[in-house]
Amino acid sequence: MTPALPIALDCDPGVDDALALLLACAAPGLDLRLVTTVSGNAPASVCAANARRLLDLAGRAEVPVSAGDDTAVPDAVVHGADGLLGLDLPPPSRPPDGANAAAALARFGGTLVALGPLTNIAAALARGARWRRLVVMGGAIGAGNTPSGAEYNFAADPAAARAVLAAGLRPTLVPLDLARQALATPAVIDTLARASAIGRRIAPMLAAYAEQDRLHHGLPGAMAADLHAVAILDRPDLYATRPARIAVDEAGRCREDPTAPILDLVLEVKAHALFAHLAEQLARLSQG
Repeated sequence: MTPALPIALDCDPGVDDALALLLACAAPGLDLRLVTTVSGNAPASVCAANARRLLDLAGRAEVPVSAGDDTAVPDAVVHGADGLLGLDLPPPSRPPDGANAAAALARFGGTLVALGPLTNIAAALARGARWRRLVVMGGAIGAGNTPSGAEYNFAADPAAARAVLAAGLRPTLVPLDLARQALATPAVIDTLARASAIGRRIAPMLAAYAEQDRLHHGLPGAMAADLHAVAILDRPDLYATRPARIAVDEAGRCREDPTAPILDLVLEVKAHALFAHLAEQLARLSQG
């Protein structure tokens, strides 16, 4: 039997971060060792509390959580003031394990999944960090989701995004474009709610998130972008990628550039199979 893959999540929970974190806890092929948080969908300290609340929900309270950089302006419009659109969860069962996410990430050598602005990741690289693999949810090859046309994570800290993509680590890049291929529609949310207790618990949050994407982007469902950055580790057969060279400008916008270091750009996802897999894994987590 293949050992589970040790992973860490740097995140800003965040509704789609919540899906990614729950899948990381549920998938038997993944071994979640560390969670760090950065300001993004909410301030970093709020995100750290949200991460601990979600770990409690998943029965994984032992996973250490370190809060990190708190400089990005939170995107409270889409994710709500609490980052989770009022998801009804108890307060976290324990305090955070520390406030130096970059140091914690620098000590971790496994596979790192970055779901928020890349501030902590760039700071860890400056400390000499190197990871077995880096998966980044960020950037957009087509339309972004900010006024500049950039995707939010890259727009929140363009300098960090440039530094990470230029570091020569050959990251796997999950752009916002991919999320538009796999929307959490009302039918998907209903399927998740019917499949498990955890699915029922998070369904109101997902429905509110889908409504935000309808209002702000005219979409018939929610863009669960962060989910893909974990799912591609758990079910790589559901994704198609190609080598690419991507540069990031001063506003966080992406373009292909033959002089940029190579990365692996995720292009396609089998959406129906992905959500079926998520429902199955949440059911496993609920039973555990």
